[in-house]
Amino acid sequence: MIATLTQTENSVQLVALIVFAVTASRLVRKGRADPQAVYLLPRQRIRPLALEVIDPVMSIIVVGPLLAHELNVSVWHVIVGLVGASLGVPIGLLRSRVQFVRAIRSSTSVVLTRSRAEYLLLALLIVLRSAQDAIHNVHTSSITLLFAGLLALPVGESFARSLSIVSKYRTSLGEAPSMGLSP
Repeated sequence: MIATLTQTENSVQLVALIVFAVTASRLVRKGRADPQAVYLLPRQRIRPLALEVIDPVMSIIVVGPLLAHELNVSVWHVIVGLVGASLGVPIGLLRSRVQFVRAIRSSTSVVLTRSRAEYLLLALLIVLRSAQDAIHNVHTSSITLLFAGLLALPVGESFARSLSIVSKYRTSLGEAPSMGLSP
């Protein structure tokens, strides 16, 4: 019964991941096809705002099941998970400030600068997913507490960055005439 439930959860997670990947791929292609992409500086890219909005969903799909398992271990794991998510918030806000260049009203997109932090967070997620079984076999509470905090960090970062970029987009549209941004 438990094995069937785990297989079902994995199947649902896989389907959600595939749906997200297809949606994200279409949105990325839409950003690359934007006529204003030819005017970008090196390391800049156009991303539809919808992609920024669904990014936190991806972090939940990827780390959600692992994080939920870790948070069910003890109250201390919940506390450390909240601390990890809280540490992710200023990181997300800082990343949005560094990445955001301008809003593009005509395509409901944003121009972002690529950052190395993207690749570091992706590497962290891959390492955590890869180390999942080894960590579950280790019953040292300090290791599992650290794991809970590290799993929660990218979730907090993703939500904070996404909300901040959407806010910057809306603010930029309000200031567009005086800033010379695209109508």
